[in-house]
Amino acid sequence: MNAHLLIDAVVQQTMVFIAQLATSGGVRAPLAHVAEQVFADLSRELTNRGVKKNVMADMFGMALRTYHRRVRELGESKTESGRSVWEAVLGFIRERGPVSGRDVLLRFAGDEPDIVTGVLSDLSQSGLVYRAGRGDGARYRIADDADDASDDAAVAPAREHLVWLAVYRNGPATEQAVRDFTRLDAASCATALDALVRSGRVVETRAAGGSSYTAERFEVPLGAAVGWEAAVLDHFQAMVTAIIAKLARGRAAGAAADEIGGSTWSLDVWRGHPLEGEAKSLLRRTRATVEELRARIDAYNRAAPRPGEAERVVFYAGQNVRDDRPVVAPDTTGDTCDENA
Repeated sequence: MNAHLLIDAVVQQTMVFIAQLATSGGVRAPLAHVAEQVFADLSRELTNRGVKKNVMADMFGMALRTYHRRVRELGESKTESGRSVWEAVLGFIRERGPVSGRDVLLRFAGDEPDIVTGVLSDLSQSGLVYRAGRGDGARYRIADDADDASDDAAVAPAREHLVWLAVYRNGPATEQAVRDFTRLDAASCATALDALVRSGRVVETRAAGGSSYTAERFEVPLGAAVGWEAAVLDHFQAMVTAIIAKLARGRAAGAAADEIGGSTWSLDVWRGHPLEGEAKSLLRRTRATVEELRARIDAYNRAAPRPGEAERVVFYAGQNVRDDRPVVAPDTTGDTCDENA
């Protein structure tokens, strides 16, 4: 397998996916934090796979010293527990701005000054923060408050579904584990968990070492007005984890008896084709088949004693109908332009 070619193609398609999410419904979601998140997540996953720091620095095309500085910036703040230095500084500027560089350094006195200064520089260069002046006296303010523009009451159901999904897929899970999965701050995560427990969707088990959370089900009904974000994430994660599980077993090729993996077919039909309806109804029929099977399994599980260990079969299916008719080039000889085309 040529990993480099595959990585380039996957990254490109992932960027297309992120761009669509960021602009869906006319929204222009802030993206300046994405590079920081990608670096932090990749570093963590590579560390989990036993890759050494000097090798990771080379993989990122960085000097080892630069790599260590970036890791410290994105590591947990010693001043504000539970958040990276980068997140904490950005949050402080958002809440208190405009603030001086001196104010930021005083607020984060528990962290290394050069790390805090580096974060301020990165935030300014990324466009997340505006800077006026130089040195400790420079003043900083948030450049774009678009991520705070949403009404919290409207965002709350989406957060609840995201937390619900995290508990269902990873339970029994601690609150910290749920936060790691969802990237929510402590207050938002706790609020969502409380709402889920009160509604019965999530069960809290308290012990001397703290609480853990479990969920027997997770569902977003067809046509539901809320929860689509979690549904999209669940589908995406199911596909990715299946591929990862297969690669981890040292196999990339498929076999007829596979229990882990996926397949893709393209069915070429046209209007009036005798099998057009059968091809286009594949998703609907597959959904009905799996839903009927799930209902029978749930009915049996309610009556049967559950063993200490069980397996969870995660099945994913998707369908797209793509119009392959040739695109006619627009007439550019005129003087008018339709902005809404």
